[in-house]
Amino acid sequence: MSQMDLHKKSGLDRTFISDLERGIQCPSLRTILRVAKALDTTPCNLIRHTVESSLFAFPTSNEY
Repeated sequence: MSQMDLHKKSGLDRTFISDLERGIQCPSLRTILRVAKALDTTPCNLIRHTVESSLFAFPTSNEY
């Protein structure tokens, strides 16, 4: 799904979606729910697939 399609389905700004993909923004629970609904999945599956991705890195303690 393109960022524009996700923008249309979720109502989130396309640049915000880009920032989420690049790890610049940290999504709120509300954002996770909106993205999961737009992707027709559960929040649990969305988070699980994100954590299992080879591109995902846990934040370091200085990023909290």
